[in-house]
Amino acid sequence: MRTRLAVAFSVLCLATFCNGYSQSVPSNAPYKNPKLSADARADDLLKRMTLEEKATMLAGSGWMESAPIERLGIPAIHMADGPLGVRSWMGSSAITNASSNPVKIESTAFPSGVAMAATWDPALVEREGKEIGEEVKALGRDMILGPTVNINRQPLWGRNFEGYGEDPYLTSQLGVAYIFGVQSEGVIPSVKHFIANNQEFERHRINVVMDERTLHEIYLPAFKAAVQQANVWTVMSAYNKLNGTYCAENEELLNTILKRELGFKGFVISDWGSTYSTAPTVNAGMDLEMPGGEPARKMIASPRSLLAGNSGTWLERDKVLAAMKAGQISEATLDDNVRRILRVIFLSGIFDHPHPAGGPVDTPEQQAVALQGATEGIVLLKNEHALLPIEQDKVHSLAVIGPNAATARTGGGGSSMVRPKFAISPLDGIKTRAAKAGITVTYALGVGMEGEDSASDTPEAREAALQEAVDVASKADVAVVVVGRYWKNESEGFDVKTMDLPAGQDALIEAVEKANPRTVVVLNTGDPVTMTQWLDTTPALLDMWYGGEEGGAALASILFGDANPSGKLPVTLPRRFEDSPAAANYPGKDLTVHYAEGIYVGYRYYDTKKVEPAFPFGYGLRYTSFAYSGLKVTPRFSVDQSVAVSLRVRNTGKRAGAEVVQVYVHDGHSKIDRPVHELKGFEKVDLMAGESKTVTLKLDRAAFSYWNPATKRWQADPGTFEVQVGASSRDIRLRAPVVLER
Repeated sequence: MRTRLAVAFSVLCLATFCNGYSQSVPSNAPYKNPKLSADARADDLLKRMTLEEKATMLAGSGWMESAPIERLGIPAIHMADGPLGVRSWMGSSAITNASSNPVKIESTAFPSGVAMAATWDPALVEREGKEIGEEVKALGRDMILGPTVNINRQPLWGRNFEGYGEDPYLTSQLGVAYIFGVQSEGVIPSVKHFIANNQEFERHRINVVMDERTLHEIYLPAFKAAVQQANVWTVMSAYNKLNGTYCAENEELLNTILKRELGFKGFVISDWGSTYSTAPTVNAGMDLEMPGGEPARKMIASPRSLLAGNSGTWLERDKVLAAMKAGQISEATLDDNVRRILRVIFLSGIFDHPHPAGGPVDTPEQQAVALQGATEGIVLLKNEHALLPIEQDKVHSLAVIGPNAATARTGGGGSSMVRPKFAISPLDGIKTRAAKAGITVTYALGVGMEGEDSASDTPEAREAALQEAVDVASKADVAVVVVGRYWKNESEGFDVKTMDLPAGQDALIEAVEKANPRTVVVLNTGDPVTMTQWLDTTPALLDMWYGGEEGGAALASILFGDANPSGKLPVTLPRRFEDSPAAANYPGKDLTVHYAEGIYVGYRYYDTKKVEPAFPFGYGLRYTSFAYSGLKVTPRFSVDQSVAVSLRVRNTGKRAGAEVVQVYVHDGHSKIDRPVHELKGFEKVDLMAGESKTVTLKLDRAAFSYWNPATKRWQADPGTFEVQVGASSRDIRLRAPVVLER
């Protein structure tokens, strides 16, 4: 059988090759007609391709380009890293993030994903996606590698700052919004990383062991929403293994779940260097391997590369053709791979309308979205004695202190790092705003950033820097201490070593607070940090995450009350790492990590198991207050109906502000163990002082369902549920029963 297949393949390949090149393509070929559907055009074009041309399309032609087929006019897809803006595409992040990078791409540095998640504003995230799409086109590219929708399983993941937090519903809504925005510009997004890339430690080799229910309830929903709600054009596979099989060659994951069960019609692209075989990878459902070509081969072989040890180029043409000749890959499989890529090329419009470089980048509109995201993403965690906003008629001097005060920490490290044309540091933002109020600002470093400036990291230098901070703080009316991490100690490629702040920062906070009891602490980082050493004595605390290029301006607007804080936590902030539900099973043993906590991720664990966090999921203070009343729900419903939820929200304070109304569902009668409640809806509402509005949401059957591994389907058990409405997962204001009928 193998011999007959090989002979047939050789004859077919020769015939196809000869016919393909002996016949010219007519100018009126259906695939050239933009009035036809993308499917019809892809089908017509596929019939005109030789086997060699088809096989060529399964691998990239460079670091960030797919392979073009010039004979047929098939363009290369020109890619760029994301998801927080456009990064240089001239090589790996190890090259492009270096100061010696020969090709510098300057674009808008948008806030980190977790900062955008803290806005709880899908409309704003969609605007961000649209602006990023515009920049991609202006730079002559066609595709952005984002959004990142991996769940924040544990607080040390080096890429927590990229994603949208710990909850699958919130992550799903924001991921869908980002995709809508990008695709509205005819730019191709790539939702990533499919699936269970929740740690950087040994990400190329780690085997994630996860039960089926956990997969479907926690880690799959955001990808499901991307496919079924946003019709996303590409999905990127992850480096790691899932239950013993690399994601890139996991047929159950790619073909069965993603393509057949979820109905994904786009193409699957590998993460850079995440493929480890030819036939198993193609047969599993991988459509395009990246990178490709000689430049990629050299980079993969480099000892300094994150991809070192992977021979790469598994899906290059000759290897695919050889596997076909050996009967290991069918032509039908190859056709499906190529058809998916062609379909996206037509859907996105890049076949008919290429994206020429030279358009405007970092426009006022893009800067405005970055500023709004940074501002609305800041979370006010403490505000004792109404220390904030700064009383401009009473405060005459400010001390701004800390390793993240005078330097703009726009984002974490790795492939998402953007080089903006400008970036506003907290110090610069505060100085600019304080000058308008006639307030004097003094600055002190206090402590150097660990790993950043070793030349001045001597006991004498550290003592002098700390003493300067104390002196400056003691003479000011209010002290602002900006602490956190930066891109070299919070990044793709490795996990954060500890939840503790970098060396010396805890001591700096304590010293400043002793010198000035009116101290505001600002966290400028992507991961949760340990705060137990100083939290009880801190009167005011803000989390600004990584705020992108406008982070400093956003912080100043919150400090001075020009904007009312409206951010809410998209992650639980634990008191210590050991309190995390994943702590006992991180980073794994013998290259295997068991997700033994199952569905109990984030607040599902803390609230159900009654573990007290530092700050709960969904939490965030304002400079005003809100009252909830008049909760009404559909009293009874069947599985094919939705439940209407409505309530009144009133701004009971003296300032205009925005509240995020959160709807949770409690199931106390299920046949299977479930968390005490789960987020199933939310809405952000803006209210003037004294104003009231009715908030209305609908909950469909999915809001009441769990994944039943016995039947392999979603199931909602008839009985009484409780709809809970609150200001956080720990601040439930209203409750009402609702009955699912048999």
